[in-house]
Amino acid sequence: MIAPEAFRTVEHGIPVTTVAWTLLDLAAVVRPHLLRRAVEAADRLELLDAGAIDRALAASPRRAGATALRTVLDDMAVHGITFTRSDVEAKLLQLCLDHDLPRPQVNHHSGGVEVDFRWPEHGLVVEVDGWAFHRGRAAFAADRARDRRALAAGWRVARFPAGEVLRTPRVVARELGRLLDQRRLRVG
Repeated sequence: MIAPEAFRTVEHGIPVTTVAWTLLDLAAVVRPHLLRRAVEAADRLELLDAGAIDRALAASPRRAGATALRTVLDDMAVHGITFTRSDVEAKLLQLCLDHDLPRPQVNHHSGGVEVDFRWPEHGLVVEVDGWAFHRGRAAFAADRARDRRALAAGWRVARFPAGEVLRTPRVVARELGRLLDQRRLRVG
């Protein structure tokens, strides 16, 4: 569908669609976790305009992707914009939402260290390890030292390789569900 005139603009002499219409276009063709990343990026770049998105959705309410975009925006309105640091982090967050798992805190600082995901009421920290950032001896040793600090503070730590999250999300969801059910702790 060609964007209505209200959603077309020109940037540096190039005709383009507005950010709102582009997000609606993306919503029709990308998976929910990648749509979340696009919305997060628009917000980080200070290009996210909720009113413009509402107008785009109103202009084409039955358009493919409208429901997906509204779902992401509604979630962010309730829980805030999460700022995942990678596609695989966004995938794990989406996996929690899709499988009715408790919503984690994302990229939260705990004891001076940022952790990928944490569930304080369950005493659980989850790290998603991609090869690009966790290869080599130094990264291996640093990860283990972080895990020991978290354990000393009363947290259980689970690490999931990025490949497992991307290739076998149902298996990861089941395992994560078991970890969340095992023990509920109140950790400060």
